Amino acid sequence: MKKITAIILMFIILTGAFNVYAAQIDNIITKEKAISIVKDKLGDIKYDNLNVQYREFTNKDSVWILSYTKNDIFENTSITLNAKTGDIIRYNFISDYNGSKNLNRNDAKKIADEFLNKVKPTNLSKYKFDSAHENDTYREYNFKWRREENGVKFLYDTINVSVDKKTGYVTHYTYDWTEGDLPTLKNVIDINEATKLFKGYLRPRLVYTIIYDKNKGDVKLVYVSPSPQYMINAYTGDIIDINGTKVELKNTGEGKITLDKFYNKSSKPVTKDEAYKIASKYASKDYELKNTAYIEKYAGLDLNVWTFAWNKVNGIGYLHVAVNANTGNVVDVLKSTKSDLSLSISRETALKKAESFIKDNFKDIVPYLDFRSNTENQTGEEVYGYHFVFPLKQYNIPFINNGITVDVDGKGNVSAYTYKNYDIPFPKPTNIMTQEDVTDKYLKSGNFSLKYYKPEGKNIIPVYTVDDPIYSNLIDAISGEIIKPY
Repeated sequence: MKKITAIILMFIILTGAFNVYAAQIDNIITKEKAISIVKDKLGDIKYDNLNVQYREFTNKDSVWILSYTKNDIFENTSITLNAKTGDIIRYNFISDYNGSKNLNRNDAKKIADEFLNKVKPTNLSKYKFDSAHENDTYREYNFKWRREENGVKFLYDTINVSVDKKTGYVTHYTYDWTEGDLPTLKNVIDINEATKLFKGYLRPRLVYTIIYDKNKGDVKLVYVSPSPQYMINAYTGDIIDINGTKVELKNTGEGKITLDKFYNKSSKPVTKDEAYKIASKYASKDYELKNTAYIEKYAGLDLNVWTFAWNKVNGIGYLHVAVNANTGNVVDVLKSTKSDLSLSISRETALKKAESFIKDNFKDIVPYLDFRSNTENQTGEEVYGYHFVFPLKQYNIPFINNGITVDVDGKGNVSAYTYKNYDIPFPKPTNIMTQEDVTDKYLKSGNFSLKYYKPEGKNIIPVYTVDDPIYSNLIDAISGEIIKPY
């Protein structure tokens, strides 16, 4: 069962909408059987209320979801069973009990193993424990097992178990298994050819971004690994997306760093009235000021700002502007108005409109903008109009949190735009790893190798990619280590 199904299941559990599907369906276990399976595997669960629901999905998956709630010391145990096989595929436990233990990782691993022996999913023998995976939190130890057959891992087919450090309880468990015949591994390209393709089209690129730690944001220089939707078809060597469709990408050469090319900004503290004069340049006469605020630690950053919000007097329109109170720089602008959804212009025409808008309204930063980031169509453009992103560069390196976005509606009007230029210190690109070196380290640490993968609605195919493409896209430019965005 794929990740999207898991998200839907979690939403169902949290919303508490439990309606039992009562009709008899072939090859589906009954509600009574589902309850019996849980009791046989996990023993008696103490509860005051039990809610049960049955769900079917368009991909033919079907599940029973059982939610046990205990009221004295609040506990909720939510269990999802595959309605065809009876396998427990999701388990979540929430409790008000805080616990006083201080488990080490080895003891927690024993608890996770004991839980797996109880749940015992059908294909447990085909999963191997990943001792290299360690993604613990301050409260939980997290363990992962990966499906492996013929010496090849299956992308996204994993078993995950989380153990609370203070209580020793298993708090989360997931079991993902993809049905389908395994493809032949004859005539696949070898790892050297796949690595060459990766280095040509998918290797990480250097960017500035904001990393949040305990809600505090700092600018970091990182390499961004390729989008997790891209893999290499091991039969053809094509770059493919998550749907298995071939995509054409440009060769990703290393960007040139220019240490003398960075955007110089003013630096003078401003009062509220001075900030208003600066911000009001973005408001036309048909906009009416609605509120003013002074905010510290704006957006979780080391920014103290004056913010101003306007509404359009007649019609639909909104404007928000934030001015750094310590420097007088505009750091955030959002302006939107009514848009025409009837698409009557081409994407190329819309892009020219967006570029002209920027060159007319943001002349001072045009030399520092990346105008090469809008070559690919965005999802939903045929419905909502066109959306373009122009990152602001420092030292010729894109700052992916800073820049301008422009929305162009179906008639060619700019219906919304944002300008962000967060006025906080950022590191110089010195003493950093090269793109070549960081790519080598990324491929090694991510276990770039042959994997099985099943695109939605298609047969399983062999691909080359890393173990966790979704969770490994930020790489520290100095150390080469994979880091978390928050």
